[in-house]
Amino acid sequence: MKGAHVFTSRRSTSPHPSISPHAATSTRPATGSGRTAGRARAAVLAAAATALALTALGAAGAPADAAAGVQHVAVPAYFDPSTTAGASYWSQLEKAGPGVGIAVANPSNGPGTAANSAYATAVKAAKADGTKVLGYVDTGYFGTTGRTTRNGQTSVAAWTAQINADVANWYSWYGSSGLAGIFFDDALNDCGTGNAHVNLYSGINTTTKQAHPGAVTVDNPGAPADQCYSSAADILVMYEGTYAGYTGWTPPAWEQNSTDPGKFWHLVYDTPTQADLVNTVALSKQRNAGYLYATPDDLPNPWDTLPTGSYWSQELSGTAATG
Repeated sequence: MKGAHVFTSRRSTSPHPSISPHAATSTRPATGSGRTAGRARAAVLAAAATALALTALGAAGAPADAAAGVQHVAVPAYFDPSTTAGASYWSQLEKAGPGVGIAVANPSNGPGTAANSAYATAVKAAKADGTKVLGYVDTGYFGTTGRTTRNGQTSVAAWTAQINADVANWYSWYGSSGLAGIFFDDALNDCGTGNAHVNLYSGINTTTKQAHPGAVTVDNPGAPADQCYSSAADILVMYEGTYAGYTGWTPPAWEQNSTDPGKFWHLVYDTPTQADLVNTVALSKQRNAGYLYATPDDLPNPWDTLPTGSYWSQELSGTAATG
């Protein structure tokens, strides 16, 4: 989910499309393992989804059968607080209080080149209202798909150096404002031969936590991660994609059977109506996701706005969040 970019499903050899925070154009092929970003939705699917949503509405307030009876909204907050619109969205997050458990800040596919006072203010205000703000760091699949660092290199060593430098800058510039951790994007999701892939993520997780005790870490492969990743980060993004795709998606057994729903985060865009939203919340609880974000926004960048009005209120109340 780079900058203003989009999460999509893929295995480690199939990177998801990425959109820079300043230019909403795809920079990578969408060759993922089963999720596309199209809006098309068959009428029969829409009718079925509406029926499910109405059922969920009727059961509002009843605990889900999964452990994720109470969730938190977790938002990829890819809006610039130095702009009028961006400042308004950050203010909306702050007013939601601890109902928004996580917000991901992303000035420029990472911390940028210098501290930004508007981001410092936003991080500090969000923390004061109970939201953990994480800084975005691109891991580039550690170069395994040919992705290059900002210096044009593809080696694991070069990617590791860039990742660690970005983490250091996030904390140098925003640690005193209350930065809570790091969101590692463009992550691999298979163990790799001899656990080679997961060990890369375990390594940056350990380095981050040793340098910044208490840091919350998230890995985003945008698709189900193998169980070997369970200790590679505090939270894993196991789904990212459209509402149409989400209605037919099945989580891996190790997620479904986990006793720790706080390990899992689902991101669902192109969720047009409040009935669709209600169904999404119900499904996410059944699927054991402790963190959820649903939005009616869509490609090319679903993360550059927040839902407003009754949709946002429903999202907070539906997850049993406060705010």
